[in-house]
Amino acid sequence: MKTKIFSLLIIFVFLGSCTKDWEEMNTDPDRPIDAPSTNVIADVIRAVSATVFGVGDMDEMAGYAGQIAKIQYIDEAKYKFREGTIDNNWLTLYLRANDLKVVIDKESKSGGNKNLLAIAITLRCYIFQVITDWWGDVPYSQSCDPANLSPGYDSQQTIYTDLLAKLKEANSTYDNNTTLNPLGTGANLMFNSVARWKKFTNSLRLRVAIRISKVAPVVARQHIEEILGDPTTYPIMVDNTDNALLNWPGGSWKEPYRANIDAGRDDHGMGEQYVNELIAYADPRLPIYAKPATSDGAYRGYVVGGPNVSINTISRLGARYRDNLTGFSMWMRVAEVKFYIAEAAFNGWSTNGVTAQAAYESGVNLSCLEAGVAPAAITTYMAQPIVAWDGSVNKIYMQKWFCLMKMGAEAWAETRRTDVPVLPMAIQSVFPGHNRPPFRYKYPQSEENLNTDNALAAKAGISDNFWGKKMWWDTRTGVN
Repeated sequence: MKTKIFSLLIIFVFLGSCTKDWEEMNTDPDRPIDAPSTNVIADVIRAVSATVFGVGDMDEMAGYAGQIAKIQYIDEAKYKFREGTIDNNWLTLYLRANDLKVVIDKESKSGGNKNLLAIAITLRCYIFQVITDWWGDVPYSQSCDPANLSPGYDSQQTIYTDLLAKLKEANSTYDNNTTLNPLGTGANLMFNSVARWKKFTNSLRLRVAIRISKVAPVVARQHIEEILGDPTTYPIMVDNTDNALLNWPGGSWKEPYRANIDAGRDDHGMGEQYVNELIAYADPRLPIYAKPATSDGAYRGYVVGGPNVSINTISRLGARYRDNLTGFSMWMRVAEVKFYIAEAAFNGWSTNGVTAQAAYESGVNLSCLEAGVAPAAITTYMAQPIVAWDGSVNKIYMQKWFCLMKMGAEAWAETRRTDVPVLPMAIQSVFPGHNRPPFRYKYPQSEENLNTDNALAAKAGISDNFWGKKMWWDTRTGVN
């Protein structure tokens, strides 16, 4: 017995000496647990740009919006989804939302950087608006909690209400008096100043408010009038120098569409309806948005989800996108902001003296200028009866659709909200019997596998993965 006790004591002493520095020994010095907030923000901007404005957006969302069509490997254009793509989109967006939560927690502490905190709140709101606009009801208030492996789903109404509150909070968080390295290199990826980030925050709040303006007009009006009524407190984007975009640096970091071309893939052409409408409007942006078909020099789009076609007969994206060797990802255009104001004024809401006509015309002008259209051509374009303001809100919607080139997620959301223009189903849809493109994105299979009860409850009322239950803000009738 004495021998056994002595042996056990030796073992305990040995184990104690082995585990004394166990935590230090098992910490990978190349995987730090506390990255600088600017580095995290930089990676979020990169990853979100690649996901929301990448090839997947062109395969699906921009096709749902009628702007861009796949001309080969067209499964997605026919709504034949790839589970891996859907899972990856869901995972990427939630991972980045979690990264920003880490930044928010860190910069909220004493001594934190208020501007980085405001930026992180803004970017997280942006991500969750994309998430809920794609999927509807999703994990939000319980998401990004490692202790909760089965987060409940929040309603889209709840999410939108909170996004508006958080964007207002972000605006009040910025420190306008900071002059010494207020942002850091990572946060400079989109803007190089606190002032421009603040404009983006408030412009994003306008976007969120306009999205719900048909279903919650009282709430939308409150936020829009507050912002537009106090431009000193709530500055917004005013010209094209304020556009929110990531200019990709090049090398191994290229805009995904451009990188695809460099890798030998060339799967996208202009959507038929988008090209046809631009032609009908004699729109000077057409030769900038699109290249003529190489077969005959005509501008010709491809019907979304259509049959195989000789790809040299289809217009590809214009030189501004196709021939840009590094590329850019546009998160928000100032022209959109003008159209938000125009719609608010059309609704009879207070817009600080700006009329619907003035805001509409400014939006058209700024969109054309951003694309590179000469001022004289813009004047001629806007004088046409089909373009000139006549008090019709549909003109605002149509011009917004034109201006959202290569912003498929936003264009898809707006066409679901306004039904302008009316878009047809993919003609080879694997889900026949519907009269509009998808109402929503398919929930990932991983959610059904890992968060079964909550995911199945959220799926109730959805038909054929993409239709049935609409977005909360989608008030259209007669669509299925």
